[in-house]
Amino acid sequence: MLRRYSSTTRNESTGRLDGAEDLILGIRRLVRHSGYERDKIVSALLKQFLPSAGGTAWAGEAALRRDIAAARLDGRTIAYLVASAGGELQLAHERSVG
Repeated sequence: MLRRYSSTTRNESTGRLDGAEDLILGIRRLVRHSGYERDKIVSALLKQFLPSAGGTAWAGEAALRRDIAAARLDGRTIAYLVASAGGELQLAHERSVG
């Protein structure tokens, strides 16, 4: 049985995030996870927004927000990246717990 790992709560006043903010949240969760290994990420597109030297080299949400805005991604691409980040987070969790 496959279980989903989730540890993030949202504390926004609106309670809703747009696609880019969902992507930033997903990437933040992924790079901070103890099982994160960039070389095991499947999506080449997702890798473009991940730090090259591991989670400790992440420039932060502001830099990621600028990179996403500069890429001018459409809604379908953002949805794909959000789903990819979620799947990779699950795999990172599975790696960390064995």
